[in-house]
Amino acid sequence: MDHALQDGADRLSRISGRLRAAAAASLLVLGALQGACSRTPKDPVQALLVELETAAEARDAERFGERLSPAFQATGAMGRPDAIATLRRTFAGYDSVGLTVYGTEVERSGNGARIRTIVEFSGRARKLAGLEGLLPPEAVYRFELEAADEGGAWRVRAAEWQAVEAGARP
Repeated sequence: MDHALQDGADRLSRISGRLRAAAAASLLVLGALQGACSRTPKDPVQALLVELETAAEARDAERFGERLSPAFQATGAMGRPDAIATLRRTFAGYDSVGLTVYGTEVERSGNGARIRTIVEFSGRARKLAGLEGLLPPEAVYRFELEAADEGGAWRVRAAEWQAVEAGARP
């Protein structure tokens, strides 16, 4: 009987060891995920740019619009409502959108910043009524943004952009 008890104890010890290893692995994975989620930049301007990029790649015009100031003005006298409507229509034409952002320069002044950056756009148009041939699969733009802290949230107040040649990396 003592031998049976010892075998049971050994078996329980092996199971307990496996459970501890599984628990440790789970904690490592959760820690890594938590670390990845907390990698949001601490710099509010960088956080703003990451949020705009994330919203665009998710094709979420409303989320993108949340980062535009109520007084937003853009190229061609486009206000915030027009910008959101344009984004909504553009995103609706694509199954996927990808952005590559580089060459970012930030000039700060008080609670504001001027941001210059280059954005490479790539997208896969929806396969509806010839959209594939009408919507560009890629484009490159140079943006100049005016951003400011508005009540604790950084928002884009103004934007200008122009198309540039692909491969315009500095």
